[in-house]
Amino acid sequence: MWQKPVVEIRVEEYERGTLPELTALYKEFALPAMLRHCGAPINFYVPNVGRINCVTQLWAYESLSDYDRKQAAIADDLSWQQYLRAADGIVRYRENRLTRRISFPGIDQLPNVATTKRVVDFRTYLIHFNKMPRFIETTEQHAMKVMVRHIGPPLGYYMTTVGNLQQITHVWGFDSMGDMETRRLARNADPEWKNYLDASHGIYERQETQVLLRMNLFDGA
Repeated sequence: MWQKPVVEIRVEEYERGTLPELTALYKEFALPAMLRHCGAPINFYVPNVGRINCVTQLWAYESLSDYDRKQAAIADDLSWQQYLRAADGIVRYRENRLTRRISFPGIDQLPNVATTKRVVDFRTYLIHFNKMPRFIETTEQHAMKVMVRHIGPPLGYYMTTVGNLQQITHVWGFDSMGDMETRRLARNADPEWKNYLDASHGIYERQETQVLLRMNLFDGA
């Protein structure tokens, strides 16, 4: 699932204190419809550090047409319609964007346990106009080998295709906040990391990060 080329990143903001109610509604109505038509998600997350009162979901598709077809089927599903009615007054805001997974030679073939990690570093980069090819090249040549050495393969590297076209989202898994801190310090101390920082100078307009916690919404999640 995590290797499919198109990934929807969906965020639902809910009223404060209603996460247990929203989770119950999702399990009863929304998730059955989504599983019927889309299969299993990559993952669901709630914030530990970052934008609070939100659920972040990652769903994978074979293509944009596959996404369009499956969303139409979900919209017609009675269970999904029940969820929308029941969640009225609980869900305050919903946003989504469609992304395309960036594939890195040699990395995708490595064992990937990021989907099972409890904690993820959910990073969003805004890249300067016309700098995206340089960003991808620099990431592949300099950053990725250091990151894999100290952290392991990412859950995914995603380039927005519907939404902000200068946006990159990448997700890294950790056992805990302490594990994340330890691995980051080791990465920062790696002499090759400075090569990446020097090579990527002038590419980024803005960087944002959240620390999210994985939710277990169904057996096998």
